[in-house]
Amino acid sequence: MTKIGIRSIGIGVPKKILTNADLEKMVDTSDEWIVTRTGIRERHILGPGEMLRPLVSSAAKTALQRGGLAPENVDFIISSTVMSDRFCPAQSYEIARDIGADRAFAFDLNAACSGFIYGLAAAESFLKTRDITSGLVTAAEQMTTATDYSDRNACVLFGDGAAAVVVTKEDPNHRILHTELGSTPALCEDVQIGGIKSVLSGRMKDFWFRQTGSTVMKFAVRTIQDLYDRVPRKAGIDPKDVRYIIPHQANQRITDAAAKTIGGKTEFISVVEKYGNTSSASVGLALHDSWDRFEKGDLILLVAFGGGLSWAAALLRW
Repeated sequence: MTKIGIRSIGIGVPKKILTNADLEKMVDTSDEWIVTRTGIRERHILGPGEMLRPLVSSAAKTALQRGGLAPENVDFIISSTVMSDRFCPAQSYEIARDIGADRAFAFDLNAACSGFIYGLAAAESFLKTRDITSGLVTAAEQMTTATDYSDRNACVLFGDGAAAVVVTKEDPNHRILHTELGSTPALCEDVQIGGIKSVLSGRMKDFWFRQTGSTVMKFAVRTIQDLYDRVPRKAGIDPKDVRYIIPHQANQRITDAAAKTIGGKTEFISVVEKYGNTSSASVGLALHDSWDRFEKGDLILLVAFGGGLSWAAALLRW
């Protein structure tokens, strides 16, 4: 059986930090209100005129360097993004040019907050079925572009950032044991961001991010529980042996509710306090920041949920 896994990781975040104290000056809110309801204390945001592309290209270069993979040996680039800088060319081709991956095939995908794991699953499939060896999966978002900073409920949530991983079947240090993807399209209206026609016609209220929070929270907690119960078993593993769960970093209340439901010794990893919700980049950012705490043999379950409503999971053995 071909062993496929993650070899290395890199991230990129904007230098500018938006704190809860900053938001107190912009809308009717408070640090206590934000922390109690979301767990977020600060988030990195792109400034006026700054682009997302340098962040994701920097993350990709770091992952390649750490993984000892030369750009000319990158077989593919899969880029998850909801809010890229341009519609065309796709972000993945911009990354390929920036890093010098001249022979890679590339494409973007949009599975909202589940996109990083969707990318891992696609990479796993390509490596199993094609005569290729290694590639990049990136997830990069500028959710603040679609944030209405007069909406006190939404504007406290989002940050910007990027993550990239080398996925390979050549010395895959951290093996992917199983991936699973899915969706609940009946709830597709419960998370929305408008399109270019909304912007061009001046209907910005139709463009800004909006969601049905209560529906999403119930869906998220139920989905994390279900994926925890099912995905390890499909890899022949007792869920109780999972050491860590890295969920999409949407809201600390969701993470806490899921952790309470699952119980046991499994530890949930959270970085939402310093990054906020970065959509599909969030699982990669959390994986990066916890990378050095994992020990050989640890089982780590990545789980995500997002617009669509999409859901995804990947079980790793460190």
